[in-house]
Formats: sequence, structure tokens, C-alpha cells
Amino acid sequence: MLPEEFIKYAFEERVEGIKRLLDGKFGPEVLISFTRHNAAIITCGPAGVNGSIKGVGFIHRKELLEETIEKMWEELRRPYSPMEAGKFLLEEIYVREKIDFTKLVSLELARKHTWTNLREGKKEATVLFFTPPSTSYEVRCEVEIHESGPVWEYTNALHDIFHRPKKPRDWSRTPAYLFKIREIYDNGEDKMGIKIYPLDDSL
Repeated sequence: MLPEEFIKYAFEERVEGIKRLLDGKFGPEVLISFTRHNAAIITCGPAGVNGSIKGVGFIHRKELLEETIEKMWEELRRPYSPMEAGKFLLEEIYVREKIDFTKLVSLELARKHTWTNLREGKKEATVLFFTPPSTSYEVRCEVEIHESGPVWEYTNALHDIFHRPKKPRDWSRTPAYLFKIREIYDNGEDKMGIKIYPLDDSL
């Protein structure tokens, strides 16, 4: 299990930000809370050392994916309402008991430097979180690329539920990354890179 402090930061406080948004609170604290969604993906490979800001989030446990994806498709078939989409995310997606906290997912929309590095180089990356003024976590991961299947479908559906496109997107052009968490470092100003996961160096 990941450290509770990281789960609180990356999941619980993100959920609270969505709740505030649905309550009509659009202050600076709500905008800052979304830094938990927009992390820097650091890779190194044929395209050079690269950092790219991408939306990231946790995924449901493997045994729940099929059921979750069916519900996501039901939501995508409904007329789009930002409020209803937000409620769906809170009631069906951001449910702690359903989450696999050892994995993160992201969608590849650009297919440029990160895509080249992960497709042609080592399948590893650092996901770097930073929330002002001084909270930061460095999450080192093994990476899988999914161009079909449940992980790919879940990640594309999740994107479209929140960022509903006016016209249907061609999902075949947007692969998904599955980040398997290997190590986490607290890079906050009071810790300066202390390893918080795994503590026994078993991974």
C-alpha cells in the first residue's frame, strides 16, 4: 500500500477540489488543487531528456474495470452536462474502495517526445507532482503502452467524460500509458528527496 500521505495528496485532496468546483467555488485554491491532475512526465530516450505536462490519475482495480467501463459508456451516451459529469466522477470513479493505488494512467494526445521515448526507449518514467508553494512528489514508474484493451478504453473514456469533445474523437490516435509505481520520493522543502515508498527497498 502506498503511503497515506501520498494518497491524501494525490487522491483525497483532488476529490475535495472537484467537490468545491461542483459547489460553485472557483477561487485560487480550486485552481491550485488541479495541479494534482497535471503532472510532469519525465522520460529519456531517442527524443532526448524530456518533460511534458499531462493529465494523470489512478485507475480502478483490474477486476472492476469491465463493470466500470460499461458505466462510463452509459455516461458518455447521455447529453453532456458538466455538473452531471462531475457527479458521475465522484459517485462512480473517484471511489477509494475501487482504486488501485499502485498504478497511474495518462492519455497520449501529442505523440511526440514522450511517445518516442517510451515507445522506442526504456519503458520507465518519473511522474513529478508539484503544488505551490512547496509540495512535490517524485514518482518513479515502470510504463506500459496500451493501444487497445481495458486500460486504453478506461483512460480514453475518463478523459471524454470530463473533457467532452463536441465531435467524437478517434481513440485509435490516443494511446494510454499505465504507470506502475516503483518508488516515491517526497521532494517537499522540508524533506528534500526522502524516499517514502517502498521503505524496505523490497521493490
